[in-house]
This record gives sequence, C-alpha cells and structure tokens, in this order.
Amino acid sequence: MNNLNNQKIELINAYGPYHHAIWSSEGVTVSNEERLSGRGEFMVKRIRECILKHFTLDEIKRLSILDIGCYDGWILHQLSDLPFAEMVGIEPRRKNIIKGQKVREILNIKSKVKFEIGDIQSLGDKKFDIVICVGLLHHLESLPEAIRRLKSVSRKMLFIETICLSSKHITKAFRKQIEMKDLVYFYRDKICGITGQKFETSYSDGSTNKSCVVSIPSIESLLMYMDVCGFDNIEIVGEPRLYRATVWKNERPFNAVCLCALVGSKEEKKISNESSWVQDYEMGLANTVIKRYYIEPLYKFFCLQKIYLHSPFFFLNTLLYIRSSSWLLGVFRYLTKIWLNDKYALEIIKNLRFNPRDKLCLEYGKILYNEQNYEEAISVLKSVTQRLNADWRSVYRSFYLLSQIYKEIGVINESERYKDLCLVANPKFPIN
Repeated sequence: MNNLNNQKIELINAYGPYHHAIWSSEGVTVSNEERLSGRGEFMVKRIRECILKHFTLDEIKRLSILDIGCYDGWILHQLSDLPFAEMVGIEPRRKNIIKGQKVREILNIKSKVKFEIGDIQSLGDKKFDIVICVGLLHHLESLPEAIRRLKSVSRKMLFIETICLSSKHITKAFRKQIEMKDLVYFYRDKICGITGQKFETSYSDGSTNKSCVVSIPSIESLLMYMDVCGFDNIEIVGEPRLYRATVWKNERPFNAVCLCALVGSKEEKKISNESSWVQDYEMGLANTVIKRYYIEPLYKFFCLQKIYLHSPFFFLNTLLYIRSSSWLLGVFRYLTKIWLNDKYALEIIKNLRFNPRDKLCLEYGKILYNEQNYEEAISVLKSVTQRLNADWRSVYRSFYLLSQIYKEIGVINESERYKDLCLVANPKFPIN
C-alpha cells in the first residue's frame, strides 16, 4: 500500500490538475477528470483497437510509437503493455512532463516511455511508425499545416482525436454559398467542411502553447485535409454521438471525434490525380457530340436570332433554364437526365446557363466537325475565337477543334497555330 503523506499530497496538488487521466497504483488514485470522466479510457480503447487491427504483436515489436502533445504521458503509459520497440511522448509544456514524472514517482509507477519537451516542429526529419495526436488539433492555429506535419513524421499509421464542429452547420445554404463547382466535384462527392475560430490563451495546462486564434474543424474538414495530404483508409473510429453519450453522458454541448488513417505511399496529393482528371474531363467534353435535333434549335435562337415556330419541348425547357431564376434548376436537371443519359452531355447542357451564345456555337461547331462539314465548322468556331471578350472556355475549346480541323484538311501551319493558341489560353489543356 502506498501511504501518501501530506507533503506528497501537496506536491501532487501543486503539479495538477490531472484533468486527462486516472493514475492508479497500490490503492491510490490521482485524477481531476471531473466532466472529462471516461475520455481517456475511451480514446485508449480505440487506439489499441486500431493498432491491433493493423499490426500483429510480432510486428509491434519492431515498431515505434509517438504521442504528440502527450500532456502527462498517461495514454502512452496505458499502451505500454504492447511490445513497442520505442515509445516517445513529446509535450511543449515542461510542467506537464514533470506532472507525469512526479505522479509516477510518488505512486511507484514504472514507465518504459521516453518523454521529451518539444512539439511537432522539434522532431526534425525523424519518423515514427505510429503517431498519436490526441486533444491537440483544436488548440492550433493552422489545421492543414499541422496535418501535413503529422504526415511527415508518420511512417505507417496516424490516430487523431479532436473536438469538432457538428455537420449540421453545413447547411444547404452554406453549400450553395461556397459554390462547389471546381473540376474535382465532377469526379468526387460534393464534400465540404467548416472551421470555427476562437481566441485561446496559454493560461491552462491543456490549452494552446501560445496565445492565438485556434481553429475547431468539422469532421469533413479533417477528412479533406487528410485525403489531400496522402493518408489512406481514413476511418472514423469514434463518432461524435457515441463519444458524447459514452464520455460526457450528453452533458457537454460540443462534439469530438476519433480518426484512424494509414500513411499512403504517395506524397501530398493535389486533391487527387488532377492531371488525369483534366485529361478525362476535357477530352470527354470534346468527344461528346450532342444530337443535332437538340442543339440546332438552341443554336439558331441564341446565335442567329431565329425562332422555331414548332419548337420541341426540350428546347423550351432548356430555354427556360437558361433564362430563368434558380427555382427551375431541379426540374431541368431531372428532365435532362432523362433526355441525355451521359455525364458529359449533362455537363455541357448545365453550363449553357453561362454565356449560351458562345457555348452553343462551340457545340454546333462540334456537330459540323463530326459531320466533316469542315468549312462551315471553321466559320462557326471562328465566330467564337474572333469575337472580343468571348467566353474563355469556349475559346480555348474552339482553338482545339480548329487545330484538329486544319490538321484533318492538311493545313499544318494553321493547325499548329491554333494548337499554340489553345495552350496559351489554357496551359493545362491535354492537347497532343
């Protein structure tokens, strides 16, 4: 039995509070978890499950593990029954390192973990097989910078726990306002995230290391940052609802999440393979020729100012879509999916809303090119390229088609000239 005298109790109290752990030995328990009760056990259980899911005990014998922002070292101590070759905890606050040392010393707790004063920047080029980052990200200024650094020191696996914002804040109005129209969303789900900023001082032991504005991410933000940085198999292993119900018994208003990810073989990704997307997207649009009966009435109306007396229904519907406010968009997209069962055709029609004159000239030029009516195709496409302040995308795509047409008819100088103009307009265009 460890009999604490009054001096030892005062020493423990001086180095406290022990908010993030329960240190126990020989019948004595030291903890000030209060409303954080159960958080440590919840996290350790999930960390252990993730480690044992991906590594055998024989493999663990050859692995190193790092806890960044380890506070008093309790989490690594709880994992020290696993046979790691190296266990290291780093913590920027000297008091927190000593806090752990003193309680272990007073309670006669032995530890094989090496503790260092420092932060993620002080690691230099050193890497660890498994990296734990618990309760840290929501005390930092820059989330993307931190996750890049975590990637740079992680060799095999990363475990993150952080306070997070509820996904309920990502509303339909918010998604509309940030305009997710980049090329990436042609290939991926329309995921977006948010972060909340607040002031935080270095006053408390568990706060930021320097007074600043810290960022609280949504889960979506974390997933996006981790994906871009090259992590694979990103998995939510402790979702907010379970976390809140288990740890805080729904008495605290905020959310927290646990994520586990493997380190991918690639370096930092540009969202994904951007160059292959550009190739697929531009060539997909270039090679998609929408039927004449759909495009021609629209071309004659917007480009030649001619009106069909007996216009088909889809012409009227598309005209309303181009000319109307946003309330018709849902109806239009539903109907066009019936008429045009092709994602590139749908993309073309969807974008007619913006500068329809030039876009329809381009589409009609593609029809003429496909019909080998080269002379008229050249005339129609040049009505775009030679019009001042023409639509940029229609211009470089018309340059590309003109280059192809002149190549077909053997006018190589003009073909090369239009190829060069295409690359001037859009250097990333995948022209051969």
